[in-house]
Amino acid sequence: MNDFIKTMNTLVEVLQSLDVVLNQEQTLLCAGRVNGIALQTITEQKSSLLTTVDYLDGQRRQHDKRLKQNAPYSRQPEIARQWKLVVEISERLSRMNKHNGLLINKQLDYNTQALAVLSANNTQNFYGPNGQTKSLGQSVRKISI
Repeated sequence: MNDFIKTMNTLVEVLQSLDVVLNQEQTLLCAGRVNGIALQTITEQKSSLLTTVDYLDGQRRQHDKRLKQNAPYSRQPEIARQWKLVVEISERLSRMNKHNGLLINKQLDYNTQALAVLSANNTQNFYGPNGQTKSLGQSVRKISI
């Protein structure tokens, strides 16, 4: 039973850490200019924490089988309190993650529009491998006499 309580306590702690990371992500996404490196770091932290949550939830399920019990654990008040926290935090994280997803999609739309504007205005000539100006995909060689 003590292992089960430790698992539940750890699960709550990891979910609280995930809450902090999602708040950091939201702050970064609302900042106007998104720092790609910082966003990548946050994404890696989220992924790691979610893997840990998945592992701990698997441990919880094993304890459930072994002790022949199920959530919401009404026969064990301490575990029931932890489970209630897990559910509350998980619901909040789900809402926050959906909101962050909307912010990311908005940023992607903005970037796509910016690239379209830049591509439309890009009439610059490029040089081919022979050092000559390329025009519409074909090399143009200028000869002077």
